[in-house]
Amino acid sequence: EPGAGIYDVYDFDENGVQRVLEQQTFTSGSTPEADPVAAGIARAQAVVDSFSEPPDQITVTESIDSVVPEGKTVAWLACEVTCAAFNPAFEAATEALNWNLEILNIASFGANSSILTALDLGADFIAITGTPPATIADEIETMVDAGVGLYSCFDTTLPSELEGLMTNCSGNDNVFAAGSVHANNVIVRSNGTAKVLMVNIPDFAVLVSQRNGAAAAFEENCPNCTFEELAVSLDQLLTGEVPGAIISAFQADPDLNWLMVAFDGMLYGILDALEGADLDERISVSLTDHDAASLQECVDGRIEFGTVNPVLYTAWLMVDGMVRTSVGQDIPGNGHVTPPIPLFLTQTPESCQALLDTPEADWKGPATMEAQFSALWGRG
Repeated sequence: EPGAGIYDVYDFDENGVQRVLEQQTFTSGSTPEADPVAAGIARAQAVVDSFSEPPDQITVTESIDSVVPEGKTVAWLACEVTCAAFNPAFEAATEALNWNLEILNIASFGANSSILTALDLGADFIAITGTPPATIADEIETMVDAGVGLYSCFDTTLPSELEGLMTNCSGNDNVFAAGSVHANNVIVRSNGTAKVLMVNIPDFAVLVSQRNGAAAAFEENCPNCTFEELAVSLDQLLTGEVPGAIISAFQADPDLNWLMVAFDGMLYGILDALEGADLDERISVSLTDHDAASLQECVDGRIEFGTVNPVLYTAWLMVDGMVRTSVGQDIPGNGHVTPPIPLFLTQTPESCQALLDTPEADWKGPATMEAQFSALWGRG
């Protein structure tokens, strides 16, 4: 009958007396899974299968309905950790539009003065990634007064909630999904037995969402897995303290057997540290967001797999938002929040080598994304 309750699994002893072996719950009249571990692995495998090939289409389809003006200036505020990887895409996208590009190198959580510098340079649009707008609230007000919008990715703030914030691609939903895909592949690779430590920097709200996506996948699909977070700071990352913290965590808990790394920039030094502590045979390593260095580690067999996060694609997506603003057209998906970011898993050393062999030594996004965006903008 509808509802929830307890389902008894029983047999009979040699005297014909019924005995309960175990109890399972059911809901809405359903029957319990005969093997919850196998059922969870099957669900995880279905997720993994859907992310095992690179997508070939961009996730924006609305064309521009006016002529895009030339001569606009984009200021790209590039953080010190991983943001240089975006530079070639900003260069290519602005060149396709005959726009100007100013690249300003900044410290993470140190964008305040750079925004004012960008305004002094005559920027029509300012792009940034991974920076909570609350840390630059006064500067955003100044931008709004100047008629300049902020185009962001990899944060959780919604453009509908903050005047002046025009895009936030790869926000909460997208990174939650990336964490879930990553975790489901760990479940499959470990046959449902992973005891996981995720090293993370929860000061970045977007990485909290990624952690939550992973935790949800383990809870849903892996009753025999464990999942915990090793929270470190950006300062620890920049001063090289993260590998030592990881080694201490694994030495303190001998049951842990898997390390999930939150993003590529955190991987440096970890693999050597695991080898130096004789933990490399015990601990499997995977990461979200490959770069060229981690792809090489995949080719060399030092990490199990990674998810590919197309940062070059997101740069084109931010510029797409600028294009739409320049012609007075709404940016779809509440500021590119809802379109999914293309994502897939590198499952073999060969798949990692194939990405290293591309001109970008990475997965930029769909192979013809530049032509697809240009066609939307009337520049094809």
